[in-house]
Amino acid sequence: MWIDEADGVFRGGGVKGLGLAGALLGFAESTDKPVKKWVNVAGASAGAIIACYLATGHDADEMVDLMKKTKFGDFQDFPPGGQYLGGGINLLRKHGLAHGEKFLTWFDDTLDHATFEKTKNADGTDWRLKLIACDVTNRALLVLPNDLERYRLPGESKAIDPNAFPIARAARMSMSIPYFFEPVVLVRDRVFVQDLGDTDGLVPGANDRLDVDAANKAVGANGKAASFRELTDAELKLQLSVIVDGGTLSNFPVWLFDVDTPNQPLKRPTFGFTLTGGKGVGAGLNKAVSHAPWAVRFGFDIFHTSQEAWDKRFVSHSTRVRTIAVDAGDVGTTQFNLSAADQDMLISNGKKAVAKFLSTFTLDQYENTYGRKFGDVPAGDAAPTKELAGTTS
Repeated sequence: MWIDEADGVFRGGGVKGLGLAGALLGFAESTDKPVKKWVNVAGASAGAIIACYLATGHDADEMVDLMKKTKFGDFQDFPPGGQYLGGGINLLRKHGLAHGEKFLTWFDDTLDHATFEKTKNADGTDWRLKLIACDVTNRALLVLPNDLERYRLPGESKAIDPNAFPIARAARMSMSIPYFFEPVVLVRDRVFVQDLGDTDGLVPGANDRLDVDAANKAVGANGKAASFRELTDAELKLQLSVIVDGGTLSNFPVWLFDVDTPNQPLKRPTFGFTLTGGKGVGAGLNKAVSHAPWAVRFGFDIFHTSQEAWDKRFVSHSTRVRTIAVDAGDVGTTQFNLSAADQDMLISNGKKAVAKFLSTFTLDQYENTYGRKFGDVPAGDAAPTKELAGTTS
């Protein structure tokens, strides 16, 4: 038995993500265990870019072509003065060496200005695309677009409508590598609770509007709802939230599609795509950092550890059984000007990793790991993305 559709979760890794695109080709070209449809897709940082491209109707061949022809070096939109002078000043003023606007413009054009509305599932209750970002102000892991309604755009009076939010802007949030790209700033949509009433889970003072509405609804007509007021302009300034690369907290969110249906039959397998080897962020920048004061070096060490250690240390058997690990060689995360040889190496390593993985993988093994069987997919389930086999249209 084989199910030729799956969910996919893609790890962050900058330009090394070309290896993950190669792995997609490996699945598409498999003769006995192909994946022809990627239904739900998710990712962090560079993995978010791959997930967005698949969710908007593109296939593996198009993904590889896009990544090979794109001049990622153009995304280094440093201010006048270059990386060290202009970038250094921008780092102090706006907390990033590069603006990140060129990436946003390029990706929005590439996705034909698609919003999350395009990725709604068939019954309209959720989205087939999930991106990971990190709200460092509120110490929160964000799953986009679901968590967007907890925020406003600066200068706006209403919460963000996830359906109308451009996918490229969410991807820009997910790949905001700390120090390298300017972080994205949103406003947390909160109200000031004056009286808790009979509600649970709220605190006196600022609370997310969504949580207040939910708590009041739970109280019902027979209880006392919490009373609240809108925040003043001064209080709103305190709600500015800095959003950075999702890989800072979870660079490999392979858990995303498992948490809501633990006791139901499996609809399809989830495959995780991760990277091994390679270098971290900013080879040239890291060299400069090595000569910086200890506090700067310490900050960079914390960042790299947060990206790598948690997901690596706590990878369970249930994650390993469905994860394809692609060797990135010695390619760096921000090595934007990849040579043709490095590109071919990453793509080839992706294909090899899938071939090795599929040579031993079975759906029985997957079922035994989770203690759940694959059942019929209910009618009206999430509409799949475009077929990935070969060069299908």
